[in-house]
Amino acid sequence: MMNITNSYRRYAMTLKEINDYALHDPKGFVEMSEYAYRSDIKEIARRIKDDKEKCRVILLAGPSASGKTTTAKMLNEEFENIGCGSEIISMDNFYLGEKSVPRTAEGKPDFETVSALNIGRIEECISNLLQYGWADITKFNFATSTPLEETTRVNLHDDSIAIIEGIHALNPIFTEHIESETGLTRIYISVKQGIRKTPSPGYMLTAAELRLMRRIIRDCKFRGSTAEHTMDMWENVLLGEKKYIMPYKYTGDITINSLHIYEPCVTAAKAVPYLDKVEKSSSDYDYAQYLISRAEQFVGIDDSLVPDNSLLREFLGNGKYRY
Repeated sequence: MMNITNSYRRYAMTLKEINDYALHDPKGFVEMSEYAYRSDIKEIARRIKDDKEKCRVILLAGPSASGKTTTAKMLNEEFENIGCGSEIISMDNFYLGEKSVPRTAEGKPDFETVSALNIGRIEECISNLLQYGWADITKFNFATSTPLEETTRVNLHDDSIAIIEGIHALNPIFTEHIESETGLTRIYISVKQGIRKTPSPGYMLTAAELRLMRRIIRDCKFRGSTAEHTMDMWENVLLGEKKYIMPYKYTGDITINSLHIYEPCVTAAKAVPYLDKVEKSSSDYDYAQYLISRAEQFVGIDDSLVPDNSLLREFLGNGKYRY
């Protein structure tokens, strides 16, 4: 395991400062934030490659809408840029399937629990990659919610690294029977701070609400959902995170703050039309109106200024990466 001081980038900007930048220099504001995030990813890739203990497997975990998938792709790019290949493996391919996952108290499939994954196969995958440099990866059909029998072999050549990403990737259940963790690096990613109106305590938008904005946009644009449906699920999502993800976030060797400080100037405006469709009869109506009232306090930035390789494109669309 790597021994890295676990620090991450933090922003001190308040609502007024964010709006000032958005109003007077939106392009520069976006470029500054994007450069900062990409610099962090470059530095992490370099530190991993240069560490005296050769890294073979990265476990990349974080809660919903934290930007895991795009960050894995960014790391993949940066490793290639410094002569260190990598392979991305999604834990989503190890789901057991709707018929086999545990049920909630209401009798619905519980995809938030770590037990919804094929734990034994994931542990075998990590162990084989660390010991032998190869692993057979299962596939999952999301349309039918069933695992497939076919597998794909991943081979790590020379200095290449496997990046295994998923919300449960830091759960020790996947490594408890592995004799040696030499070559294993753990990364935790999330929106690590909210946006304050003033330097005093209290948030305009919390870190979880910033993630909710991201998810509402993505679900509505690309998953045929509604803001109301996403909000209905959100409480259970947060409960699942508290139970299955948060206990292990401090076990990461590296922590990444995926907040892009300009993002509410883009995502808030994008989320409002979806939130505005929540009916008054809905139990989510009051919270939707609350989010709208907060979102409307940010000066808007046109999303055309968001580069195609931004993490935010995972939620906005029209990005260079494929998901």
